[in-house]
Amino acid sequence: NQFGTRELTTILPFLKSWEALNSLSVEGNCINNRGAQLLAEVLDTVRIRRLSLNRNQISKEGLSCILSSQNARYLTSLMISDNEDIGSAEIDEIARFLSRATTSLKLLEVGSHRQCFRIVWFEKLCQSLQNNTTMSKMSIVGSLHGPIEIFISNEQRKNMEKYMADLMKSFGITCCCENGSKIDDIINSATKIKFPHALHLNLDKCREIGLVLSRCKMLQELCLNGNRGCLGEEMLVALFLAEGPYNFPLKSLDLGNNQFGTRELTTILPFLKSWEALNSLSVEGNCINNRGAQLLAEVLDTVRIRRLSLNRNQISKEGLSCILSSQNARYLTSLMISDNEDIGSAEIDEIARFLSRATTSLKLLEVGSHRQCFRIVWFEKLCQSLQNNTTMSKMSIVGSLHGPIEIFISNEQRKNMEKYMADLMKSFGITCCCENGSKIDDIINSATKIKFPHALHLNLDKCREIGLVLSRCKMLQELCLNGNRGCLGEEMLVALFLAEGPYNFPLKSLDLGNNQFGTRE
Repeated sequence: NQFGTRELTTILPFLKSWEALNSLSVEGNCINNRGAQLLAEVLDTVRIRRLSLNRNQISKEGLSCILSSQNARYLTSLMISDNEDIGSAEIDEIARFLSRATTSLKLLEVGSHRQCFRIVWFEKLCQSLQNNTTMSKMSIVGSLHGPIEIFISNEQRKNMEKYMADLMKSFGITCCCENGSKIDDIINSATKIKFPHALHLNLDKCREIGLVLSRCKMLQELCLNGNRGCLGEEMLVALFLAEGPYNFPLKSLDLGNNQFGTRELTTILPFLKSWEALNSLSVEGNCINNRGAQLLAEVLDTVRIRRLSLNRNQISKEGLSCILSSQNARYLTSLMISDNEDIGSAEIDEIARFLSRATTSLKLLEVGSHRQCFRIVWFEKLCQSLQNNTTMSKMSIVGSLHGPIEIFISNEQRKNMEKYMADLMKSFGITCCCENGSKIDDIINSATKIKFPHALHLNLDKCREIGLVLSRCKMLQELCLNGNRGCLGEEMLVALFLAEGPYNFPLKSLDLGNNQFGTRE
């Protein structure tokens, strides 16, 4: 109701007169510390059980008056979130109240959406609950993990070590701690810290995470994927450099989808180079360009990374070349580079050269772009580079004619490459009668049927690619392009059937149904 202390003074006699009053909410007003003193006078005369003071202007002084009032011990629910910016003094006041033997409090709501709720504050509150037998629920606003609710039962009190470890998961921290209920022990033994997608990180929260990291001793996996807004230079310094050097064996780091670029990457380069045990790095979904790729190549020169995800950045041939020619690129087992700058023959040639090296360890490759059609000739080059490759087991292609496809390669398939290459072409919707020869050109020459799926998202780029494929066919009898999403327009039909013609195959069946074209087309 947006009233303040002056208005509260007016109704004070009214509030004091209700001996049976057990629930009072004045949340969302403008009550300051003087107003809190007046409410403490009410608590001196009335045994209120539920008191909501959320979203006012109360700090330690006012909170102290309320918690030291005569009947505060009868409070079972106390909501005091989003008041003046909370600090250690306010948390100490609450912790002292919780540790009293006379308290009846069952529900506490605390914290602020305007600032980060510190792990050390949570630690103090938990320590005050060690001998508390009444508290059953604690709601924390503004934690690193967003608003969290913590339920405390007698069963959980019996196994406080396990329960404290479970509580830390509320903050995104997974540990391997087997004994000791102190949060310090839990953070020391944390093996994984993972925060949710769409995390609203700010400088305050980044500093808090930096402080948590500085206490870790066994951390192996850190995930900060998907912040809303750019994870800027100052925030990255707070995360990784302000409290360092850190002393834990980090193996996996995920900084994907944080909208940072080369400048920010430069900032944390010393941090990345310092982790000798790091074997998985994801910086997908950022704004890293070729210069940034050169910096990542420097990391690869010093660290043997196995899994590298660069999807959805701004890297082209120059940057890709730096990464693939780095000193430890041969140790890469997984490389994801889809949806970077529009891919072309130069980038495919670079990847093909890398795959054909005898020293490569690559098992998984993800390549292509949703913005353009992945050409059959590019697929051809990649397959040719795999002829003598013995490590690759999976290739994911984004943006193919047939949509995203996954290709699995086993030793058994390598023994019969002719059949396997024919099977692969089915991934592109092409069925052939080829009995020998593992070259894609032979397969397309002998293709008898080309059928694309319903709801195909054809565009002019894909139509040109299909036209090129048709120009290489010699035995095609059946062609199905049924059910494109959107109109198969005049220019697209020309690209399909006239641009590369006249065609030289004995076509018997043509299906162009459900493509929304008319008489003009």
